[in-house]
Amino acid sequence: LIERGRHTAGNLAHALKTPLSVMRLQLKQLPPESAERLGVELARIDAAVRHHLARASAAGEGLALSPIALDATLAGLLEGLTRLAARRGITLSQRWQARPRVRMDAQDVQEVIGNLLDNAIRWASADVTLCAEVHGETLTLRVSDDGPGLDEEQCQAALARGARLDEQRSESGLGLAIVADLVALYRGEMALSRAAAGGLEVCLTLPVVSHER
Repeated sequence: LIERGRHTAGNLAHALKTPLSVMRLQLKQLPPESAERLGVELARIDAAVRHHLARASAAGEGLALSPIALDATLAGLLEGLTRLAARRGITLSQRWQARPRVRMDAQDVQEVIGNLLDNAIRWASADVTLCAEVHGETLTLRVSDDGPGLDEEQCQAALARGARLDEQRSESGLGLAIVADLVALYRGEMALSRAAAGGLEVCLTLPVVSHER
């Protein structure tokens, strides 16, 4: 399975290499402001490809991760998403029970929280909340919104890779499936339920908290 994953990742990187190069060349023909914005997005795609290739090549090697500060790692992402939410008339609130250091890859943390908050902002009516709590060695993250939420059948469908719960509004199935994969990589658990505000609540429990000084 590891070898198959490495082979698939290599094929994917090769398939993306040429169109990414073409898009970079086309950027030079755009106005500077547009080129800058699209350049940032292309850089994110390139970084994601390289990140997942590196993970595939290191699969099974049991690499030890140094602890990182969760709040500092997420600061830039949360600032950007807060502005995005505000433009859509949505309030993004944060509740930190602790400021933990966690043994996770920084890009994995950003991908998990980014996918969950992006999905919540897409569906919310007015409010989205991120909560972080620490219980011993376990980090609990909750992202909730006040949107329409999901019933039990939809919660299962949302975890199926590529599921589209609404062709018009969201690709939440793909985003949640990516999060589920990353949570499993860190031996964590993911649960979907009805939020107190009426929308969806995604709860992650990850045994990654470090108490080293």
